[in-house]
Amino acid sequence: MSLWDSLLRATTLETVFLAALVEKFLPVLPSYVLYPAIGIGAEDGWDLALRCAVGVAGSLGGALGWYGLGAWLGEGRTQALVARHGRWLFLSTALYTRLAEGYRRHPAGATILGQFVPTVRIFQALPAGVLRLPLPGFLAATALGSAGWIFLLAGAGHLLHRQGWAAAEAGLAVLAGLVALELGAVLVLRLLRRPAAATAV
Repeated sequence: MSLWDSLLRATTLETVFLAALVEKFLPVLPSYVLYPAIGIGAEDGWDLALRCAVGVAGSLGGALGWYGLGAWLGEGRTQALVARHGRWLFLSTALYTRLAEGYRRHPAGATILGQFVPTVRIFQALPAGVLRLPLPGFLAATALGSAGWIFLLAGAGHLLHRQGWAAAEAGLAVLAGLVALELGAVLVLRLLRRPAAATAV
């Protein structure tokens, strides 16, 4: 067993919770790296499910933090904060505006789907707090979206590792697969928008 494998298997549930919590505040450890590693370190299916559940709890804790900050600051101060300092956290004014507009149209759908987009899943609770979305519904949607994202990534890492892939190779394979899926989704969306743009002209 390599040193990397030994470190992954030594990860405690407390560490998983803390990592999932921090991932929602500091985008220094992307979720598409963190959660495959958590899955790779799981001993079996039950351990994988438990790690994922703890990861969802940590993710919810981070979302609550952003929600509370948005509710406390209010719309004006939040927009000023994003405009002044958002670039340091990869949160542009344009992204914040899109998140807020999405919540005004489809709050539940925006919350669930947003958890599958790496940058969006970190910050989407901020405008949710500003808009004072009903907290029980917001938390339920966040938990559902987070569970889907975390189980997908951790499960993929765990499955590849059980098939004999080294930990580093499995993590890179999951990352490559996600990048390919995201690029494919962007391409499909652009192709779908072209006919609509041509019709409008």
